Amino acid sequence: MIVRARSPIGLLGLACATVVLGSATTATDPAGAAAVSAQITTPSRNIGCYASSSGGWYLRCDIRTHTYRTPARPTACDLEYGDSLSLRRQGPARWTCHGDTTLPPTTGSGFKTLAYGTRWRWGPFECRSETTGLRCVAPSGHGFVISKQRTAGTYSP
Repeated sequence: MIVRARSPIGLLGLACATVVLGSATTATDPAGAAAVSAQITTPSRNIGCYASSSGGWYLRCDIRTHTYRTPARPTACDLEYGDSLSLRRQGPARWTCHGDTTLPPTTGSGFKTLAYGTRWRWGPFECRSETTGLRCVAPSGHGFVISKQRTAGTYSP
């Protein structure tokens, strides 16, 4: 899936040629370096994530429906906010101001389904799917938990 919008994914500013390989994608960035990306979803399809090595390792997870109280939208954000967290190799997770989504369609798609109780490792990131939500961490120890009822972690606005 290629997403073009005003978001951290779209703002990477990388023109790329893309070949889709199931739930993984290989692309070439302008410098000619091979980049890889992947998409996962929880069995409920309520949480979807996109990970990429392009422009530095990056992971973003969105949630479709939730009951937790969303953080205040920054004045600089005129798009969606409070339903998406992103993480890089270093530094805390961040709330994402976005105009696109990392969520799969409600049926079908090339997303890999991460069964409850299993882990997924992609580049420097590791995510664990549980019936209570999704927990993702980076090597720095920073990470987040996102679920229908709550979010938690080492994140900043």
